[in-house]
Amino acid sequence: MKGPPSPGAASLLSEGDVNLSPRRQRWRDEHLDETTRALLADDAGVFLHQALSTPCLNALSGCAGAWVTDLQGRRLLDFHGNNVHQVGFGHPRVVAAVKAQLDQL
Repeated sequence: MKGPPSPGAASLLSEGDVNLSPRRQRWRDEHLDETTRALLADDAGVFLHQALSTPCLNALSGCAGAWVTDLQGRRLLDFHGNNVHQVGFGHPRVVAAVKAQLDQL
């Protein structure tokens, strides 16, 4: 979405990539450093917008098991990540299986 919403529509824009609310901006300003904000701004320029898709809210430097680490070094438990519920990020057996498959290509 480009530019500010019309006055009547502003209150309806609180979900997904159309969330331009002051609360989201305040959260971004309070929780993300300049490096992360710059990276996310670059990402937003090539973000594929879909109905109510959510743009990246942070940037990660790594992940292991059920944990993700952001660029500022904060370690967070991933309650949402697809497949993290079953095997975690970087599970040794999954990594080995993927490597074995790549060797066959």
